[in-house]
Amino acid sequence: MQTTAFIRNKRARLLTVITVLIFSFTAAGPSSVSYSESAKKISIGYSVLRISLPIFVAQEKGYFTQEGLQVTLVPFETAQPLMNSLVAGTIQMAGYTALPITFSAMLRSKTDLYFSTAMLEDQKHRISYLIVPRNTPRTFTISDLRGKKIGILPTVAYRVWLEEMLKQHGVKASEVEIVQIAPALTPAALESGQISALFTTDPAATTVLRRGIGRLLNEEVEVPKILGEKFIFGSFNMRKDYADRNPEIASKVSRALDKAVHFVNKYPGEAKQIMKKYLHESQQPFVEFYPDALYQTTSEVEPTKFQALADKYLEMGIIQERINVNQLVIMDHFITKRPR
Repeated sequence: MQTTAFIRNKRARLLTVITVLIFSFTAAGPSSVSYSESAKKISIGYSVLRISLPIFVAQEKGYFTQEGLQVTLVPFETAQPLMNSLVAGTIQMAGYTALPITFSAMLRSKTDLYFSTAMLEDQKHRISYLIVPRNTPRTFTISDLRGKKIGILPTVAYRVWLEEMLKQHGVKASEVEIVQIAPALTPAALESGQISALFTTDPAATTVLRRGIGRLLNEEVEVPKILGEKFIFGSFNMRKDYADRNPEIASKVSRALDKAVHFVNKYPGEAKQIMKKYLHESQQPFVEFYPDALYQTTSEVEPTKFQALADKYLEMGIIQERINVNQLVIMDHFITKRPR
């Protein structure tokens, strides 16, 4: 016969189990993110820029969680320090980063990175903005930037794209002064006259435009015109050594990003609102005015186009030696099919 103490202990344990189950059920609402104890814990770096949109969506919509991942997001002000940390091994995965930054870092550090998904720029999906003060005459052209001080997002990508743009209009890089301006300082730099023009991306660009500090030099999206439509702006990256050791995690991250890409392309307005919490407070009111973004999933990317762009950057002198990326572009989760 069971003793009174045994029965009390049994009832107590049962009550504890029921309490835990009730708490778990009520706490896990449709918008909450919960992790199982068996979830794989990983860190993913991101830049506090609009280009990181699929990462924000994958986190907030629970796509990482659906793949059994417990993701901690690590912020960087721009993609340049983000990529530096990735090739240094401080983080193992990060995005999104413009390809000139990625290629240069890979060559400099002799580090192989995988490319997962892609962000595209064309005339309907602007990423980069060439902005002048609002009172600049409408007759002002890119050629008139000769002798001016131009502020850029602090990355090698924006420097080399700007220099190529100037070259196309007969202006040598030596004939302008290019200065790096942190996104948060961009509005003040243009408004104060510290710089005469600005070449950058969101959230800084739309903040400047909506506050009436500056205007687009013209409606044309400049970089795709130079490098071709649809221009592969950048990608999400993983360290190859890490991904080869952890193919299941790499594949899960790619699948989560694919889901996020589908969401961003289908529901651009909602996706923009999702990223609001990741931006500086002064930039949050303007997210609805960002252009719609365009991304490709891992089954849509074309490795040959990545390679063609790498070869083009070599021809232009943006990178100093050839880089082979064909076999590094993750396509349709091929990483899970590699021998372990």
